[in-house]
Amino acid sequence: MKYIYLLLICTLIGCTSGKKRQASISKVNGVALINLSENVSDAPSLPLSDVAAKVEFVCLEDANGALIGDIDKVQVTDDDIWVKHYKDDRILRFSRLGSFLNMVGSVGQGPGEYVNMSEFFIDENHKEIYIVSNEILVYDFEGNFKRTAIGFGHHNKFASGYMQHILFKNNFFVAQNTALYRPVPKDSLWSFALVDSCFSLKKIFKNPAHRGREEDIIKNRAQMDYYANYWKENLTNIDTYGHQLTLKYPDTDTIYQYDLTHESLVPQYSIFTNEDKGSYERTHLWFKERKDFDYFSLCFYYPSKDYIYLVGNKGSEILTYCYNKKDGSVKMQKRQGEITERKVPWFNIPFRRLECAFTFDNDLLGGEFTVDYRSYGKYWIDVLEPFSENNWIDMDLIKASEAKDEVGKKEFVSTLENINDDSNPILLIATLKQ
Repeated sequence: MKYIYLLLICTLIGCTSGKKRQASISKVNGVALINLSENVSDAPSLPLSDVAAKVEFVCLEDANGALIGDIDKVQVTDDDIWVKHYKDDRILRFSRLGSFLNMVGSVGQGPGEYVNMSEFFIDENHKEIYIVSNEILVYDFEGNFKRTAIGFGHHNKFASGYMQHILFKNNFFVAQNTALYRPVPKDSLWSFALVDSCFSLKKIFKNPAHRGREEDIIKNRAQMDYYANYWKENLTNIDTYGHQLTLKYPDTDTIYQYDLTHESLVPQYSIFTNEDKGSYERTHLWFKERKDFDYFSLCFYYPSKDYIYLVGNKGSEILTYCYNKKDGSVKMQKRQGEITERKVPWFNIPFRRLECAFTFDNDLLGGEFTVDYRSYGKYWIDVLEPFSENNWIDMDLIKASEAKDEVGKKEFVSTLENINDDSNPILLIATLKQ
């Protein structure tokens, strides 16, 4: 009989502890709270296997005119890899195994050509690629011009030179961020917008941090005849993991989910911290003083199956927070970054910058994995550029680290040992757990 009582007590304890774990997910007005200041534990490592089902390395073929210098953007789909070349705005299409397939469009001033390109995005359902220039041109996957989605003057919709275009479940969206580069009315200070297939604005959403500051934002824009402070901010973070469109405006403490049915933004997570985030005026300066980096700042968020990662900095330290969606716990890892300075033409003040790299321990293949690009809610990509100072390959670290896929690690190391100065970049592609 005592065993029955003991079993009953253990069952009740188990249920109670389960409820406590569930109750540890705090909520404010029904929105889950990510608390970055209380009960935060140290994270000795951030294993890539926590978020990725697998990681592949792909050597991009450099034959048939497919030699690439610096990569400006990468998109990965189920069947293809799309690369934007930095120097000449070419888009190259490769297979998932790295074989060069074709180029898309051509640079020029003729019909179906573009002079320059700000970005591109893929429509897998219709096998089309959109190239965003001062107009938006549409090509098929083989690189043939199909149509003009919107003609010359597309950039006039934006108050900023920093913009993003998103295609999600057959809906088009655009986003922009300050700094401003031309005179604009207050109504043009939107941050995110739903647009139609011709990219005309249908519904706009403003960054809450801009409210009440519109006149000052416009005053502190880049101007040829007058210079105030030139305010600048990070890009809006937008992600489509888990078949959800989520976003976080810069300098805000909320992650929103877009409700397609009601065409609205719904709070998904609220972020809390006791850290001093500084005033809007100081943190938005383009030419920051060194002390301005000492304020706490969150730059990026990355959703995954079990975790949400938040990446920011305080001083030159890069802080990566890992929020557990199941029990509400938070871990934090510190990495040492570097505040760099460079001269900017026409200005006597140095431009200071801190790269907030999002880096994992690559326990699948060895070494480290830095998230350079994310693609369509399915893939994270690390671009390894041979002998580059910006994205170099630490062979000693890869060889010394343990890997779950030892066979893959040996092949990876062998590949890296045979690269040369003329080799194309190598892509590490992590497929996220769903």
